[in-house]
Amino acid sequence: MRARVPLLSVVAAGVASCGGGPPSPPALAYRLPSETEVSYAVHDTVIVGIEMLGQSLNIEVGSAALYGVSFARADDGVRVTLSVEDLAAQITVPMAGPMTFDEGIVSGDLVFTIDRRGDATILSTPEVDEAGGQLLLPLQIAHAFFPGLPGEAVPVGSTWVDTVSFTEAGDSGGSQVSILEYLLVGDTLVEGRSLQRITLRGTMEVSQTMRMQGVEAEQSTDVELQGHVLWDAQRGLMFERETRASGQGTVTVGPLPAPLPTRLEGRMGARVVESQG
Repeated sequence: MRARVPLLSVVAAGVASCGGGPPSPPALAYRLPSETEVSYAVHDTVIVGIEMLGQSLNIEVGSAALYGVSFARADDGVRVTLSVEDLAAQITVPMAGPMTFDEGIVSGDLVFTIDRRGDATILSTPEVDEAGGQLLLPLQIAHAFFPGLPGEAVPVGSTWVDTVSFTEAGDSGGSQVSILEYLLVGDTLVEGRSLQRITLRGTMEVSQTMRMQGVEAEQSTDVELQGHVLWDAQRGLMFERETRASGQGTVTVGPLPAPLPTRLEGRMGARVVESQG
């Protein structure tokens, strides 16, 4: 189901130096020297602790996926076509059996464009079945998988702020608002390739409705994020992203009279595993 196109804004605080001296650094922006295809190995682990009747119950969510992504040139940016080629995921709920999911929960590709700074415009979304809708959120992938960038050349030590807001459609959808500050640390060498290391930190507010074992739950969480991105300036694409999350919130479960306090700990990552073209 299609959702409204959200508003994203990126504010570049670093300014490239001018005049004489060494050559200007390459633009830190979404641009393509040539069309390319890559695969990202994606992993997510999240534990949500619920305090109820003096006990702490943990809901554990874990997944490993392979995304096939093709990048093509677009006006002032890049056109992205993303397919879920492989998925192994599990949600474990106390006092209930684990729920498992594979790539069969999704049909079709996610297609969107991103401008030089990472502002996304959705062109088409895949079909995700009802059970998998609480695990795989297409708009979250389009707007949060890739980092926000300044869209121009900036020197080492520059910072910029990326604000992302979107709302998923459907019964299992939710809303997300994140404010992340990025810092360009400098170059690093990985597998013989020179990459730009960027650190990130910030906050995220998440609201989501979930259905597990026939019970509806509405969750609201305030999250703190920190991590890093490795950016391949030569190819104009993300090589790696690692993010750690921690937060607190509440969950309202159908038959219970009052919201229950929750805590969240998670780790999310993605890394290029192969490329062609």
